[in-house]
Amino acid sequence: MSRRGRQDPESEEDGVDDDSPSKRQRSGAPAAYPKGTVKEVKVFNFMTYGEPAVTIKPGARLNLVLGPNGTGKSSLVCALCVGLGGSTKLLGRADNVKDYIRRGCDRGWVETALSGGPGSADIVIRCEMAKTDSGYKTDWRINGASKTKKEVQALVKSLNIQFDNLCQFLPQDKVVQFAAMDQFELLVATEKAIGDASLHETHLALNEKRQLVKERQNAADASARRHEQLVGENQKLERDYERFKRRRNLQERVALMKKKYAWMGVRALQEQAKAAGEEARQAQQAFNAAQAEANHDERPLKQRQQDAERQKKEATQLQQAVRAKEGDARKAADQVTKEEEAVRENRAKLQGLQKEKDDLEAKKVQWRNAIAKLEDAMAHLPPLPDHTAENQQLQEQLSSLNEQLVAIEGDKQQLMHERGGVVREQAAINAQLRDVDSASGQRMAALMATHRGMQGLGGAWRWVQQQRAAGAFKGEVIGPLGLEIKVKRGPHAERLAQNLEQATWSQHCNFVCEHPDDEKLLMDTFRAQNLRSNVISMQPGAGVPVGDAARFRDYGVIATLDEVFDAPPLVKKALANTCSLHKTYCVAHDDTEMIKRWCAEHGVRNVFTTQSLVNYIPSSYGGREDASTVNKGLMPLRVLGNAAGVDDERKQQLLAQQQQAQHRLQQLDQQLQEKQQQEQPLNQQVEAVHQRRQQLAAEYAAARSRRQNMQTKHKQAATHLANLEKKEDPLKQAPVLERKVAKALAMHHGALTAQIEAVTTQWALLQQQVVADMSWRELDMQARAMQQALEARKGELRRLQAAAKAAAAAANTAKDAFTRARAEANAEHPLDDEAKRRFEQMPDDREELQEKIAELEVEVAGIAVNNPRVVEEYLKRKAEIERLAGEMAAQRAELDSLHTEIEQLKEEWLPKLQEVVGQINTSFAANFAQIGCAGEVLLSQHEDYDKFSIQIKVKFREHEDMQLLTAHRQSGGERSVSTILYLIALQGVTVTPFRVVDEINQGMDPANERKVFTQLVKASCQAGTPQCFLLTPKLLPDLHYTEDITILNIFNGGLVDAGVAGQYDRHTLFGTALDRLQGVPVVG
Repeated sequence: MSRRGRQDPESEEDGVDDDSPSKRQRSGAPAAYPKGTVKEVKVFNFMTYGEPAVTIKPGARLNLVLGPNGTGKSSLVCALCVGLGGSTKLLGRADNVKDYIRRGCDRGWVETALSGGPGSADIVIRCEMAKTDSGYKTDWRINGASKTKKEVQALVKSLNIQFDNLCQFLPQDKVVQFAAMDQFELLVATEKAIGDASLHETHLALNEKRQLVKERQNAADASARRHEQLVGENQKLERDYERFKRRRNLQERVALMKKKYAWMGVRALQEQAKAAGEEARQAQQAFNAAQAEANHDERPLKQRQQDAERQKKEATQLQQAVRAKEGDARKAADQVTKEEEAVRENRAKLQGLQKEKDDLEAKKVQWRNAIAKLEDAMAHLPPLPDHTAENQQLQEQLSSLNEQLVAIEGDKQQLMHERGGVVREQAAINAQLRDVDSASGQRMAALMATHRGMQGLGGAWRWVQQQRAAGAFKGEVIGPLGLEIKVKRGPHAERLAQNLEQATWSQHCNFVCEHPDDEKLLMDTFRAQNLRSNVISMQPGAGVPVGDAARFRDYGVIATLDEVFDAPPLVKKALANTCSLHKTYCVAHDDTEMIKRWCAEHGVRNVFTTQSLVNYIPSSYGGREDASTVNKGLMPLRVLGNAAGVDDERKQQLLAQQQQAQHRLQQLDQQLQEKQQQEQPLNQQVEAVHQRRQQLAAEYAAARSRRQNMQTKHKQAATHLANLEKKEDPLKQAPVLERKVAKALAMHHGALTAQIEAVTTQWALLQQQVVADMSWRELDMQARAMQQALEARKGELRRLQAAAKAAAAAANTAKDAFTRARAEANAEHPLDDEAKRRFEQMPDDREELQEKIAELEVEVAGIAVNNPRVVEEYLKRKAEIERLAGEMAAQRAELDSLHTEIEQLKEEWLPKLQEVVGQINTSFAANFAQIGCAGEVLLSQHEDYDKFSIQIKVKFREHEDMQLLTAHRQSGGERSVSTILYLIALQGVTVTPFRVVDEINQGMDPANERKVFTQLVKASCQAGTPQCFLLTPKLLPDLHYTEDITILNIFNGGLVDAGVAGQYDRHTLFGTALDRLQGVPVVG
């Protein structure tokens, strides 16, 4: 493919002309390049390729890359991966990009041309690499435009090129790893290789949903257990809670009744203040009305007095004339006398009003005397029995008894707590006895005996078992690792166990887990227990590294240490990663020189001989390579052997502890019985105190009933007196009679006037004299009557004024008393709507209410509460129960939703996967049948979707049954045949631009290699299959070739003589290949 010669590394490129014989001899139309297939690769100063730049032009179908070892076949594979943005870790070689630059050079590049598909331009991706002082740098270009590595990787991913999938990209250093893939990893790789990887994405989603279902189910189960536990605990406290609740309700009723009692007193004062205010208002109104009338009567009186004085003067002048008519005057006087009688009669009635008032006052005195007698009788009633001192004594006695009961109950609780601790101690001792008698217990005893400072390891082991049984972990948790290692039986078993124990000694007491939350839980627990065990966290899904002891049988290798024992995959993976067991070899000799050569040639570091452990340590100093070895003696077998017996001393100690615990349990039971006997007489005394308090309450109620009867009679007498007080004062009728007097006087005046008018003509003079005299007299009498009435009214006015002032003072006093009482009630007994509503259900009589309060206080005192925290505990658990109920409902709904989502995803995923696996199985079985063997591919299903797997079963001999393909059961050649035929079977279902397989035919016998090659050609040259690269150092003669096969011969590297290579041009070299391959086109 390449030869040394040109000096300009980048200006000219070594290639093949378009009119070369290799292309002109194709008989049919060349195959089209589907989108994403490799059309050209150029490398410069990359691994084994130097200057000038080398150009590789593969065909569209099957490409056979041939060349001796070391010429650069695998360098082409690396160029494809690095040049298209793949991770260097996938190659199994160097991890740093700078290590792929040719030794002695500072820069290099890889340029890859990918087909853009029919009718589209090619996609050219160029990666330039350069060493720097700090490491290296890379520059990326797509069709000449500068891009980032992420943009290149996105483009590659859009073309479905998967360098991390061994089913599509299998470099030389990963062939063993592919064969070592377990059935789970094989399914993942197959899913990724099919289509747009949607099957794998759906599978991952199913795994996540299934794991989430497990976690949610564990959480739901834990919630249900907790809910059931809390319900049971609250049922035990139900009776105490109801008693406490009853006592608290009674206390609230007493407090509310006391509040109403206080407010009833306030309202009584309010009614008194209201009544006093009304009386003051009425008294003031009466005074105002009387004062107005008095003011109104003074003006007519003055006018009458003035008229009388004037008329008197006139009468004096006419007196002499009047005397002459004396007879007529006497007659007129008679009439006047008559009217005066009427006046006197009405005035007599006015005097009768006073007697009526006196009778009324006499009745009031009578009732007041009756009230006084009742009050005197009530005053001489014996006082109500005062049982306060005895009640106080009984209360103190009750409190003392309750304190004793509470103390006894506290002692019982403490004894019960101590008894529970002893029972748990017994369980722990029994578990340790079982461990001592069991194989795992013996191994655990050996671990703790040989690893000083790990005495808490047994407790940690049992704790992990308990947590696993309770479903507390989110992933797999295993340990200590020393318990999980089981050495296989067979030749050299004891020595191999000894080697394995020495290699894994530092990991025996450690634990391994998958989930980060489990790691944190373990570390926190171990730290709290002061345990020095480590926790190894492993990513789930990764395969277990597998050793390759079969390659070195010629060096006396018996096995790698990962092959000599059985353990769970997670344990094997952890030990392989921490102890490199798959890279630690056991040999059946002590030839140190042979071991050194072997280690130097193959990079082996750790070797167990029959006598020692050899550590090979390579080093580099002064520009030359050197190495040293360290020999360590073998440790005696102490843990992994089968000779460990029961630890009798430990067992006797545990039996003694068990006997001590049983003796202590009996003592505690006896003490509990004694406390119950002490509690019984105290309860009887409490009952006697309650009965005496009820008797005292009954005596008090009888005495109070007698007092209430007298109070009722007193209240009735007071009511009669109040009714009399409410009657109207008879003197208030005086104004009416006074008006009658005035009316009589007016009639008297009218009679005189009529008489005068009748005799006017005869007795004119006398009439004038009489009129004048009568007028004077009339006016004088009216003035005197009015003066008397006014004086009487002024006396009444003074009385009304005094009454009004007294009523106003009484109203102010009552109002002040009410205001103070209301302020005190608001401060001490504030009211709200709920309290007012509940007041309606209570007695409205204060005495009856006070009696009810006393009854309830007696009932409250009779309810003893031994555990004051019972309500707090009960309500706290009740709230937790309600919260857990809601949480459980939400968890059930979430689980139902998750199950539905899983079923939907499964319906999308499983039928497609079964169809694809069926196609692969058909092709795989047919390919195996072509080589005279049998094979099948099965989809193993499981409840957990991460345990779905692809099982490959093969049969290479007629007398055998179908056997599962594993890394240990079949030979290396058989595994190679199975691997390549599986890859061939994938060819028809894989949607990817190209596939790479490097030296898969190594180790095959010629017959199988020829058959496999035929199947490969057939599968890879069909239309619609991916472009394929098969790299191999040799091929068998007389193989069958087709026009879709492209041969790429590589003549490169330090082993090729430049002078010899220079004697041939490219056409001559490839022409020789054409002659040998009977005219098959060759592109270089």
